[in-house]
Amino acid sequence: MVAQIVSLKWQLLRNGLRRSTPQLVGLILAGLYGLGALGLALSGLIALRFALPSDAARTAIVVGGSAVTLGWAILPVIAYGIDETLDPARFATFAVPRRQLVLGLLLSSLVSVPAAVTAILGLATVITWSRSVLAVLVAPVAAAVAVLTCLVLSRVTSTVFSAMSRSRRGREALSVLVVLVLVGVWAAGSSILRRLSAPGLLPHIADVLGWTPLGLAWSSPADIVDGAIGSGLLRLALAVVFLVLALLAWDALLLGALENPRGTSGGRAATRDTGLGWFGRMPGTPTGAVAARSIISWRRDPRYVTSVTLMVLMPLGLMLPSVTGNGGLWSLAMAPTAGFLLGWSVHNDIAYDGTAFWAHVATGVCGRADRIGRLTPTAMAGSVLLLGYATLGCAVTGRWDLWPAMFGIGLGFLLTGFGVANVMSAFKPYPVPGPGENPFGAPPGSSALTLVVQAVAGTAVFVLNLPLLGIGIGALLGHAWMGWLSLGMAVVLGSGALVLGTWWGARIYERRAPELLADLSRIG
Repeated sequence: MVAQIVSLKWQLLRNGLRRSTPQLVGLILAGLYGLGALGLALSGLIALRFALPSDAARTAIVVGGSAVTLGWAILPVIAYGIDETLDPARFATFAVPRRQLVLGLLLSSLVSVPAAVTAILGLATVITWSRSVLAVLVAPVAAAVAVLTCLVLSRVTSTVFSAMSRSRRGREALSVLVVLVLVGVWAAGSSILRRLSAPGLLPHIADVLGWTPLGLAWSSPADIVDGAIGSGLLRLALAVVFLVLALLAWDALLLGALENPRGTSGGRAATRDTGLGWFGRMPGTPTGAVAARSIISWRRDPRYVTSVTLMVLMPLGLMLPSVTGNGGLWSLAMAPTAGFLLGWSVHNDIAYDGTAFWAHVATGVCGRADRIGRLTPTAMAGSVLLLGYATLGCAVTGRWDLWPAMFGIGLGFLLTGFGVANVMSAFKPYPVPGPGENPFGAPPGSSALTLVVQAVAGTAVFVLNLPLLGIGIGALLGHAWMGWLSLGMAVVLGSGALVLGTWWGARIYERRAPELLADLSRIG
């Protein structure tokens, strides 16, 4: 059964790539990127084999390995979603023993570019620690435990997040939790970077991480090499214990997923007549209809609610340096960050329609109405958030002379982001979680394509705003008039980008509407 689950994962991945050329291209690009990173890392690990003393190797591997383990635990959920090819809920109707299902899903997780790179790097540490016979024997076991810990932690966190996202309160708590995690990572990273030049800091961090679940397995061979055999074996034993506990936790979580795969409740939802709602408040035009539907999706669709909450709250993390008394000027970047995130966020909006996009095609909604209507909820949020964040940033820093510059840069990012998004969403939608699915999920083989499209859209928005950023720096250096200049340029440049992007995106939409529906049917 375990072999069949792994084979099923491989076959589903192959079929998905055969069906979608963009996914295949994305996987190839991800593979090339992974090979490049793998080559650099392997070179470093081989060089550390000859480093004397072995403290440098210990520090690099323990700190780096702990960061990789932490990344597997949080980044697949926060950044690009998790691979839901073999969602445990899909096995609810099959009589698969849970223990075999756990082992099969765990091993099937290796069928991906990130997992393969992590596994190869883990085994490459054997070369680094090949300084004694005992170390050569312990290092492969420690590497296997470390890699499996990465995979299990990823499964545990993704299963917990998936369960939480089934209810509205859970989604709200989940959004706050993700923001707190991001703020914590930001705070820890900023603190370490500020003190990076302090002598002995990284070795001390490695010593601390070496006794945490993140670094136990990575530090075990280092102790063996240094002659602390008892300590090394103890760390390895503790790492195995933590892995077993994580597997038991995942097993318990799978039990809930199999018994209640969709998180439904027995109670009957209360209904009430709310009239036409937003459809009655918006103009009775195609643009108004699209806008009303978009606003309702923002309020009720978990996929929108989660991402919108993150985009609204993430800029607040830039206030942390001000609260701690270091780097207060980061607070000024809240408005530009909010403008960038909100403007860029709708670059794949059409993909969330799925096959329901047929209604747009069947009713002949014109491209201009579709493009403008989809921007309405983001524009409403941006009009409030940019003003609020620009004012808050200046209040925290006391630099009220920079308010025009910060608001102008944020407005520029928002409007140019709208223009780029209007083109990108009509040109190349990429796979997203379906309605009712885990909002942090991702279809198989889509992570690389997602990364490529997001990188193109984000880079385009950033490049278009380089003039505004340059003028904003001038305002930051004390030329107050440049702040007003950046605000004026933001209105002109942003409006031009929005008009041009809407016109271009509308033409693409009207020309490719049937093809877009076919694409959405294929990737849905």
